[in-house]
Amino acid sequence: MQTKNNNSRGELKGILNVALKGFGFVSVLKDKKEDDIFILKENLNGAVDGDTVKIRKGKKNKFEVVSIVSHNTKPLDIKQIIKKYNLCEEFPDIVIAEAKKAAHFPTDEEPTIKSRLDLSKSKTIVTIDPADARDLDDAVSLDENTDGTVTLGVHIADVSHYVKTDTELDKEAFKRATSVYFPDRVLPMLPPALSNGICSLNPNERRLTLSVFIVLDKFYNIVKTDIKKTIICTDTRFSYEEVQDILDGKTKHKHSNMLSKMAEICEKFEKERFQRGEIAFNVPEPKIALDKDGKIESVFAQVHTLSHRIIETFMILANEVVAETFNKLNLPFIYRIHEKPDPLKVAKFIGSLKPFAISHNLLPESATGQKYQSMLDGIKDENLKVIIGSLALRSMQKAKYNNENIGHFGLGAQFYCHFTSPIRRYPDLVIHRIIKTFFDNQLSSHKLELFKDFVITASEQSSKREIDAMEAEREVENMKRAEFMSGHIGETFNGVVNGITDFGIFVYLPENTAEGLLRIENIKNDKYKFNEEMQILIGKKGKIKMGDKIQVLVAGVNLRRAQIEFTTN
Repeated sequence: MQTKNNNSRGELKGILNVALKGFGFVSVLKDKKEDDIFILKENLNGAVDGDTVKIRKGKKNKFEVVSIVSHNTKPLDIKQIIKKYNLCEEFPDIVIAEAKKAAHFPTDEEPTIKSRLDLSKSKTIVTIDPADARDLDDAVSLDENTDGTVTLGVHIADVSHYVKTDTELDKEAFKRATSVYFPDRVLPMLPPALSNGICSLNPNERRLTLSVFIVLDKFYNIVKTDIKKTIICTDTRFSYEEVQDILDGKTKHKHSNMLSKMAEICEKFEKERFQRGEIAFNVPEPKIALDKDGKIESVFAQVHTLSHRIIETFMILANEVVAETFNKLNLPFIYRIHEKPDPLKVAKFIGSLKPFAISHNLLPESATGQKYQSMLDGIKDENLKVIIGSLALRSMQKAKYNNENIGHFGLGAQFYCHFTSPIRRYPDLVIHRIIKTFFDNQLSSHKLELFKDFVITASEQSSKREIDAMEAEREVENMKRAEFMSGHIGETFNGVVNGITDFGIFVYLPENTAEGLLRIENIKNDKYKFNEEMQILIGKKGKIKMGDKIQVLVAGVNLRRAQIEFTTN
């Protein structure tokens, strides 16, 4: 397999990629016409992942590393990941110019002001977001009515007023389809003049919105709903932490009673969602905190408090109301759908439960959200629940956008869409356009046909770009966790076994959400063999199974591949 670049000794030069099992593959650097070349573990001869090496055929006609040309241990840069997933960092000048030109609040004489319900002086409206949020696209209100009912208001920034169809601004938003969030930066769907400026529901500033009003009786049952074009002015900007302190009685605020009632409404609708089949997977989200210099200060699992759940519940309610309303109108629309699990994946998931002796009534052909949730509720160990929740999530289909409504399995919802984040999601922006066109009696047969075609195109584009964004975000999170753990080599952590293979076990660290490999040969208290049928390691002194607690020591970190290696004391 010599090429014109081979030297007289039949050597090839390439980049070594080492798999978790220890063997490697070399990607030949010049005029490569072959697949990556396999190297046995014993033939690596001291080379490590990322090294540039020279290889040649040795004993038994197997390739071996004959020399190391150079080392490459540098971690991937975020810019490399941005390029890998074809994400957009800078906005074209014409898009920035259009955004700046559009970023002004209409005058009172303009038609859009006269056609709206003005709530800017009559309603108490607040935002509840992360403390470091820049784009505030949703706000909430709660008003008590004279007949004993209450009206929950969910108010969403009317981005469609500023981003007009077929402008360069719109084309760029369609191309990006979503904002992408990294620990140290955001790649927004819209330029800052809109996303952080005129579209953001900043306190004490009049803003154009679309509002969903949900009237509830004294038992918080829905009496009626309505959707209107509005103008609002938010009263207070809360962080999740501030609201939680108020709910916990640690602090008092003029809106304490309103927030307490919102919490009651949230808990009522949460209970109903679980009864109808919503699944709580219990998979923690990592939070990577940076210092003022952009270096990693800490990594931890985000706590999902009642304050988070209030906004989550109200946004779900608004999305359901909008989806059901426009489904009944039989208009072109973009739905957020989540198909039923593939029976083969469910069967595989059921098989993975055997080592845990977890009781369940799941069947591959008739899995329901209630059955998944019942199984998860039966797990009392919180660390084990996280592991099983992750496995359950992998057995599911991916949620996506579609012009046809088939419901949302994970939420147990018959009607669902994404309406509440038009600053950062393109489908929400399209939905706002459809709603306003309908409200303004401008849905001509020509516009209907245009919307029918466009909702299909926008659904496909947005689904694809969402996957790209999620994978990029996950890759950066892994990179940052590895970077953080590289500063803790030699330190001991308490972990949980969340994967078992014939070459070792994967260990999850609840303290900081990191995951790493503990190879069989590095488990020092026993000699283990892998039992594939039972999915456990069997030693002379005992067994290791999924969910077991284990103390590990950080042995090394491969920054280039974001991989963490553990050993035991």
